Amino acid sequence: MNSFSLEQLIQKLETYCAYQERCLFEIQNKLNQLEANDSDSEIVIAHLSKNRFFDQNRFAQSFAQGKLRINKWGKSKIKAALIQKFIDKSIIIDALSNLDGEEYTEVLKSLIERKSMELSKEKDEWTKKQKILRFLSSRGFSYDEIQDIIL
Repeated sequence: MNSFSLEQLIQKLETYCAYQERCLFEIQNKLNQLEANDSDSEIVIAHLSKNRFFDQNRFAQSFAQGKLRINKWGKSKIKAALIQKFIDKSIIIDALSNLDGEEYTEVLKSLIERKSMELSKEKDEWTKKQKILRFLSSRGFSYDEIQDIIL
């Protein structure tokens, strides 16, 4: 059993949060991994919040932008991932609305282009379009967003 002092826990979690943006859920999981007791966990979380080592709004903004730019995810997949991290709905709505519309459209267009190239040997246009729609849906893009670009 690992037993860390309060100072050690604070230092470990400060390092953990400084490495990349974290949300409260991830911090709580890390504290559970380190087998911190409830009172120490509360103190550590209060310290991290007070010293701005984590911020749910900042995390949601960074997460949404990163998933769009790096993973090429659509809004619905980003939203689902944020819900899994227990981010408040109003914060999720704000993060999604702050995504750059032009960048979002460019990501969607590039995915359509890439998938079209992969399916260049597909003879039936309807089948090709369905495969592209399914692919983009799995990436978190809505039917309306896809239709606006394809048509």
